[in-house]
Amino acid sequence: MKIRKGSGYSWRDQSSFESKGGHFERQLSGFTVDDLDKKTLVEAEDIYERVFITIRGVLEKNEQLCCDDRADRLTLCQNISDVLKKNYLIPKKEG
Repeated sequence: MKIRKGSGYSWRDQSSFESKGGHFERQLSGFTVDDLDKKTLVEAEDIYERVFITIRGVLEKNEQLCCDDRADRLTLCQNISDVLKKNYLIPKKEG
């Protein structure tokens, strides 16, 4: 799971495995800086960053909406999907 904290995110990875009759668990964690809190679309390095920045912009323009309200959530989903489509981050037509 990743948790965003400003210019980056903390992450944790857990795995377990069997070896020589024993059960082992491994946990790794860290913090990755990607500056997606302030990058522009021009600065995006890949499609993931373009999508993140685009969604961030839609949410900033719709900050008056509340995510605990169903109608507002659906409006945000509509706006995000429309902007992703407009910016060619999802295909206009499938197939």
